[in-house]
Amino acid sequence: MLNAPTLPDLDDASVHWVEDVLRYADLDPNRHVNNVAFAALAEAGRVRFVLDRLPPLDGALVVLARLAIDFRAELLFPGRVRTATWVGRVGRTSFTFGQAIVGDDGLAATVEAVCVTLDPETRRAAPPPDAVRAALERLSLTGAR
Repeated sequence: MLNAPTLPDLDDASVHWVEDVLRYADLDPNRHVNNVAFAALAEAGRVRFVLDRLPPLDGALVVLARLAIDFRAELLFPGRVRTATWVGRVGRTSFTFGQAIVGDDGLAATVEAVCVTLDPETRRAAPPPDAVRAALERLSLTGAR
């Protein structure tokens, strides 16, 4: 899991930022943003990263194999939130996204998401298209694992 000391330089050009507004519907009975909303914010960051930074998947499927969230501080409504997303490890059929969710008062959570590429015909793990792998490797941040 990502710990605060292992966060990459969040100003690095390979880090992709997405901004969002916290919604009243994101709250739980404790009046802070619910853990499910953190997962949705992380998902939105990963989707924007794939759409904005990677070439077309050419039919390959990408599925989430593992999601780990370390909650570091509350997010409170109303407020704005920014999600940083970067590529960590790139394997043969999988890759890892690291993420930081930052609220008005600073770092609220770190996220590690392991994604696997699937062959659309067999629905089994398969290497990503060459152009996607090359982009993942180019964008991978050394030490951000």
